[in-house]
Amino acid sequence: MRRAAAAALLAIAVAGCGGSHEALGAKGPSTLPSLDSRCGSRVDAKVGWFHASDGVPLDGALLGKGNTGVVLAHESPADLCGWVPYGQVLSRAGFRVLLIDHRGSGYSPPAKDPASQARYSNDLEGAVSELKEDGAHSVFLMGASFGGVTSMAAAPRLGSKIAGVISVSGETSLGPGDLDALAAMPRLHVPFLIVGSREDGYLPVSDARELLRRAASTHKRLVLFPGGDHGWDILTISQSRARASKIVIDFLHRY
Repeated sequence: MRRAAAAALLAIAVAGCGGSHEALGAKGPSTLPSLDSRCGSRVDAKVGWFHASDGVPLDGALLGKGNTGVVLAHESPADLCGWVPYGQVLSRAGFRVLLIDHRGSGYSPPAKDPASQARYSNDLEGAVSELKEDGAHSVFLMGASFGGVTSMAAAPRLGSKIAGVISVSGETSLGPGDLDALAAMPRLHVPFLIVGSREDGYLPVSDARELLRRAASTHKRLVLFPGGDHGWDILTISQSRARASKIVIDFLHRY
């Protein structure tokens, strides 16, 4: 994202204390609510606008500090609020975290051009730039379910701009282009981690294994936990949450 947008994001008051700020012209809502009011979570986060690489304004919340950044992409239908609990876990572990609302979700407006509405890779490219301008030396993409799909699909395009990608229950495909993770796998070369559940109806074990098999990454791993928990639930409310979180954090530290 552009430096002006980054400056606007970082100038916001701490969201848990009720801060909000003016949007960029008429490109979005006039104000953004705090995470406290919209998510019911008191958390030290800076809430503001940043730009996707094609200029679409996006809603984001920045947590933590550290040389390693993590972009958290949400499930659907949902918004960035679902990542707040685990975003706090990552920030306490020393990571710089950016929670985003993809275009057309949460407070992020849809693209003005309908043909650009599904270009979610542009959202993630803008988020990576935002974290690097904020001080991250390396950035990972991490998404749950829908966000796992967008992260996997975007990763080959971003190439060396990212250090790796983590998909938490991301399906093989939810549509063409930026929603077809399986098609992106032969072009994926960065370290790759899939976290899922053995009885998840949205990401069957066979699908998870096929994603891993097709990925061209030298360093790739699939971890499946008991039960049918899906998406961010694996990291926040499942019985396996502590083990799942350790695997994610170890992956982020390693690569």
